[in-house]
Amino acid sequence: MGGSATPANLAPVGAVLAVLLVAGVGAMWRLSWLVVPTRNAWPTRLRRMAAQSPWTHRDLAWLLLLLAAAQILRHLWRPDALAWHLASFHGVLLGGLLWRMSRQRAPLGARLPWRAVLGHALVRWLAILPILWFAGFVWQLTLRASGYVPDIQQAIRLFIEIQSPWLRVGFLLFAVGIAPIVEEVLFRGILLPLVSRHLGPWAGLILTALGFAVLHGDPGAFIALAIFAVALTLAYIRTGSLRVPIAMHMIFNAVNLGLILLLNTCGVSP
Repeated sequence: MGGSATPANLAPVGAVLAVLLVAGVGAMWRLSWLVVPTRNAWPTRLRRMAAQSPWTHRDLAWLLLLLAAAQILRHLWRPDALAWHLASFHGVLLGGLLWRMSRQRAPLGARLPWRAVLGHALVRWLAILPILWFAGFVWQLTLRASGYVPDIQQAIRLFIEIQSPWLRVGFLLFAVGIAPIVEEVLFRGILLPLVSRHLGPWAGLILTALGFAVLHGDPGAFIALAIFAVALTLAYIRTGSLRVPIAMHMIFNAVNLGLILLLNTCGVSP
């Protein structure tokens, strides 16, 4: 798939990245004006949100039991199949989360209009983008300087190698639709308030960010994923709606996969 990586072929990639970078700087400037009046208020807001959260340790315990049972079944049946691995983690968690959410009132926080959700998500995703690129670049240099050359994430490699259009569409639906919902409800919806109640807002912010980065199993993107997790958490705290970080996560995954396809088409292996 794709041709050779020539300057002419790489021009579309450069144009897209330049547009995103300029838009990101503009979004950072706009967001800086929006959050200045409440810059130091996020720990107080998180404490209040944690105290009011409907999620409890019982919900987390049920989810962990379901997940443990699914992992045991996975190891007993086709342990190396990636599709079964995804189903036994994200699929089981999605089912468990929907079950527990049906028993709660406002499990996703404030109900914002969809235009407001998309507006907040787009601006906040663009604003963090230049920081992610810079941090990811420095992290890659640091790893290579230490003698470690990180490989690309297994899921991304699978996406590149998929030849069937239907399988690729299925992967996109999973990565853009299911995974962001499951991961945001788990980390921002459940773990963040539970950790913050017992250890404080700073511990909640940092530990959930690190856990989010570790979950993806991609050492080369660890720092970028941790920073993105912090941005997702702050978006949730500022807006009071879990729908905003879910939408941010969906945009993040969709654009990343789109860039991977574009690079591969231009003859560049991610």
